[in-house]
Amino acid sequence: MRHLTFTGFLESYVRALGGGTLALSKLVGRSKSEPRLVEPLLLWAVITDRVDRLEGLLSDRDDLQRELRELRELQRTESLEFALASEDSDLRPEYSKAWRSYVVRRDAATRDAELRLEARKRVLALETQKNVTRYRMAKDLGLNPGNLHAFLTQGNPTKLSLDRVAALMKYLEAV
Repeated sequence: MRHLTFTGFLESYVRALGGGTLALSKLVGRSKSEPRLVEPLLLWAVITDRVDRLEGLLSDRDDLQRELRELRELQRTESLEFALASEDSDLRPEYSKAWRSYVVRRDAATRDAELRLEARKRVLALETQKNVTRYRMAKDLGLNPGNLHAFLTQGNPTKLSLDRVAALMKYLEAV
C-alpha cells in the first residue's frame, strides 16, 4: 500500500471539490460557488509550485492573494506543515482543517489495525466462552479458514476486514 502524502491528499481533495478537474482557471471559477475549495486549492497551489499562475487568476481577490503569499513564505521556510498542525497558528482554521483531514486519512490504516486487534481480544474471549470451533465460525460467516486462523492465532490484522471482524464478534455474541 502506498504512503499517502499531503500533496497527493490535496490533489484528490481539490479534484473532488472542484468537480473532477485540476485546471486552475476552472477551480478558481468553481471556488466562488464552493467556498470549501478555497483553502485546499491555495495549499495545493503552494505545495505544487503553481502560486504564480493562481495569483494571476485571483487578480480580483486581494485577500486570497495575500494568503497565498503568506502560505508560499511558510512553504519556502519549510514551516508550512508545522503551522498547519499547530494549535496556535496565525492561519485561518480552515487550513488546519485540511491538514487534520489529511492526518485522519493518512492514519486510517493504523487506527483500523489497532481496532481489529482490540476486537480480536474480545473474539478470543468469546471463542473460549461460547465453545465454538474456528471451522464453524469460518463456515457460518463465509470466512477463509486460513485468514481466520492467521487473524486469531498470529494476530495478523490484515487478514480480516473491519466489517468481517465486526460480523465475527456479532456472531459470537449471538451464539
